[in-house]
Amino acid sequence: LAGDFRPGFKVRHQQKDLRLALGLARAGATPLPGTALVHQLFAALEAEGLGEEGTQALVKALEKLANTRVAGA
Repeated sequence: LAGDFRPGFKVRHQQKDLRLALGLARAGATPLPGTALVHQLFAALEAEGLGEEGTQALVKALEKLANTRVAGA
């Protein structure tokens, strides 16, 4: 991976969309475990102050969880 994290679609906008999708799913009693997981991973980015980053910055949360570096490696 090149490690290019220039924002495209921002994390905070993705989170808004995921919240809407999860709310509709909850109202319809439809489980979306994959969507919930992605929402939590993006929440980790927001907690790190990375809400203005592009969604491709998700790799940063995964790197932190795995205690390894993949971007630019």
